[in-house]
Amino acid sequence: MEWITLTAPSVSEAKEQLLDKLGVPDGEAEFVVEDEGESKFFGLRKTEARVKARVVPKGPEPRRERKPRRNDRGGKKSSSGSKGSKGSNNGSDSGKSNSDRNKNRNGGQKNTAAAPAAESAPSRGPKKGRPKVQKEEISMDQVTENMQNFLDGLTSAFGIDEKAELVQEDENLIGHIRGQHGVLIGPKARTLDAIQELTKIAAFKGGSSPARIKVDVGSYRQKRAEALSAFAAKAADKAISDDTEVVLEPMTSADRKVVHDALSEIEGIETRSVGTDPRRRVVIAPLSE
Repeated sequence: MEWITLTAPSVSEAKEQLLDKLGVPDGEAEFVVEDEGESKFFGLRKTEARVKARVVPKGPEPRRERKPRRNDRGGKKSSSGSKGSKGSNNGSDSGKSNSDRNKNRNGGQKNTAAAPAAESAPSRGPKKGRPKVQKEEISMDQVTENMQNFLDGLTSAFGIDEKAELVQEDENLIGHIRGQHGVLIGPKARTLDAIQELTKIAAFKGGSSPARIKVDVGSYRQKRAEALSAFAAKAADKAISDDTEVVLEPMTSADRKVVHDALSEIEGIETRSVGTDPRRRVVIAPLSE
C-alpha cells in the first residue's frame, strides 16, 4: 500500500490520525517520522510534526535470484579451455594468445614501475595558516538600526505592543523594554542573557564595532545592580568588623562586576574572584595593616 503523509501538532497526534485514515490497529501499520517539530522563540511557538505511514505488507517479499559465484564462473572458463585444446587452429590461437599475454605482462611491468612516480604526491612546502579575515567595522548608526529592528521583531513575536527604547551612553548601547515581562527574563535572568547575546549578533551582522550591547527588561538589571550594591556593602562592613574574609555566593560575570565596582571606593577592603564558572564567586577581604 502507498504511504500517506500527514502533519499535526505532535507526533502522537499525527500517528492517531494516520491510523484512522488507514483503518487498521497500531500493530498493522508502520510509521516514519519525517519531522518531529521544532520549538521557536523559547518554546512559545512550535512547528508541526510530519509523519508518514502505510499498512504493513502481508506475505513474504519475492525472492531475488542469486548471482553465480566465482566458482561457477571458473568452471565455465575451464570447460571452454578444454574445448579449445581440440584442433590445430585452436592450438595456433592459444599460442597467439600466449604471446599476447607475454606482451601484456611486459607492458604491465612497465606500468607497475611507473606507478610509484605517478602516485607519489609532489613535495609541498610548510602549511600556511589561513589568513584572518578582517571584519568590516560597522558605524554606530548602523548598529543602532540593526538592534532596533531586532528588538522590535522580538517584542512583536511575544505579543508586546510597546517597542524597545535604545539609550546610548558613551560606547554602551542599552535596549530598554518597558513593562513586567517575566517570560523575557526567565529563571536567574538566563533568558534575558540569551536575548542579549542574540541582540549582539543581530546588531553587528558579522562585522565589528566598539559598541557594548546591553538589553534590559522592566529595569530588571538596574534594580538588581542596586540590590547587589547594597548587599555587597553590608558584606564589606562584616569583613571589616569581624576582620575576616566574606565569601559570596556564585555569580555571573556581570553580577561580579557590579560587586567589584560597588566596593572599589570602600577603604580597608579588597575584592577578588575565585573559582571557575559557573561556580566563580567574589571574596571580600580586609586589608592587613
